[in-house]
Order: sequence, then structure tokens, then C-alpha cells
Amino acid sequence: MRKWFSIIVALSLVGSAHFVAYAEKKETVSILEGTSVYKIMDKEGNFVVLNFEFQPKEVTVVVTVPNTAEKKVIKVPIGQEDGRRGGSSKGGEEKIGNIPKPNDTFLFSDTVNHWARDEIQLMVLLGLLKGYPDGTFRPDKDITKAEFGALLTRAIQLYDQVDTNQQPVKMHDVKETDWFYSYVQVLEERGNISEIFYPKLLLNPNKPIFREEAAFWLAREVEQSIEDSKLPFKDQEKILFKEEVSKVTKAKLLKGFPDGTFGPFEKTTRAQAASIVLRLLNQKGIVKK
Repeated sequence: MRKWFSIIVALSLVGSAHFVAYAEKKETVSILEGTSVYKIMDKEGNFVVLNFEFQPKEVTVVVTVPNTAEKKVIKVPIGQEDGRRGGSSKGGEEKIGNIPKPNDTFLFSDTVNHWARDEIQLMVLLGLLKGYPDGTFRPDKDITKAEFGALLTRAIQLYDQVDTNQQPVKMHDVKETDWFYSYVQVLEERGNISEIFYPKLLLNPNKPIFREEAAFWLAREVEQSIEDSKLPFKDQEKILFKEEVSKVTKAKLLKGFPDGTFGPFEKTTRAQAASIVLRLLNQKGIVKK
């Protein structure tokens, strides 16, 4: 069944006038239920991307401006086929921040009963993560350093300006032709990726990122300082960068395991990465939980 709605697109985007796009008339657009992505382009080739996510009573539209940190979330009520608008449920709709809590209808086939289902769905809705063409997300698959770097950089762009005049990447095994080159470039410039952690200047970008490594990258994004870098973990003697791990764990971006260990050399999964970065965005005020 098709749902329909009418929307007047007239977006004045923050920043240079180069990124202003207007639709001159009212359009009625028929879209299949599910997630749809549209690009609005002016005659000069400037564009914004609209990601439509259907919920039972409304459509959430995430507007993304390429090459900027600009991202807006707009809600559009869905007109029912008999012309009536759906009323709110008793007690109000449960939400994550200002975005409705994901509905099973829109989950990936392998995340319906997963512990990180809501975190994954919200990160996808924000355009920070994607699923696979077969309709899966593969939440328990290890995330590589290149993939985590891309995710972290996209998240940073939601709350901070990213310098576009970075120096060439220092890591010897990251080539300019690599799809993740610009992400590594940003993270090197900010100090998330540092020769302090990689003295041989070898990133091994296609290998999984382990927990202490992720903690080091994230420590740059934690604003508060720490007075005591002592760690409560049973395996703290295995942790080389205690100050960074302490900073990140005290900020509750990463947590220890139930057995009292931190597991510095444990790999990080896609679901764990979604949850970690969402906590960062929560602290930055981008989403509220």
C-alpha cells in the first residue's frame, strides 16, 4: 500500500549562498513505504539529500547538506487514505530524542531482536551507518578501522566544523585513492589518529579496531579533563594508554565487561560502534536519550 503526503520544499540552508536550494511549487509525491532517498538539485548542480523514513503516523525527513555539518530533522504527518490524520497513542509516542523510537517494520532482518536495535536504527536514520543490499545490518560483524574512522568523522561533522585543508595523511598504508583517505586525513588533523599510538605510521585500516584503539580515537572528543587516571579494571596492566581509556570510560562512552575487565584488545562490532558513537552524540547534544 502506498502512503502519500504533500510537502512544499523551500530550504534556506545555513552557510554560503552556494548551498541554497528551492522548489518553486507544491509537489505531491507518492513514495513506497520504507526508506527512500531523494536528491534536490538546482540548475547549477548544488544539491541537498533528503532521507525519508516512514513511521506509523508520520514521515521523518533527514536533510543533509553535502560537505558541511548541516543536518536537519523534519517531521511530516502522514495523510491517511480516508483523509483523516492519525491521532497520537495514549501517553504519547515513545521517542529517542526528537526522533520516534524505531518500529519493527523498518528494522533490518537481523536486528529485530538485537540489543542495539534502536541505536542502530537511529544511526542509520541520521545517515551515519548503512545496511547491506540483502536487507541485513550484520550487527555482530567486526568494524574495521577504516569503517570506524568514517563513522566517527561523520559524527564529528554533526557538532563541529571540519577543516578541509588538511595535510597529507601520514600513515604509510593509507593511499590517496582509498575510499577512507579523507576520513583518516580529518582524524589525523584533529589528533584522534596519532603517531603516538602508531609510531611506525602503520594504521592497518582494513583490520578490526580494538577497544583501546577506539578509546584513544574517542578521547580527543571528550571535553572534560580527568584528575585521576587510575582504572578500576582487573586487566588494567594490559592497557598502554591509561589516561585516554580513563577519560573515555569516565565519560561513559566505553564501558567495562561484567567480569570487571576492559578487554583492551577485544575487537569492536558494528553494533558496539553504533552504541558508542551514539553516546558521543548524546553528550554533544545532537540526540537526547
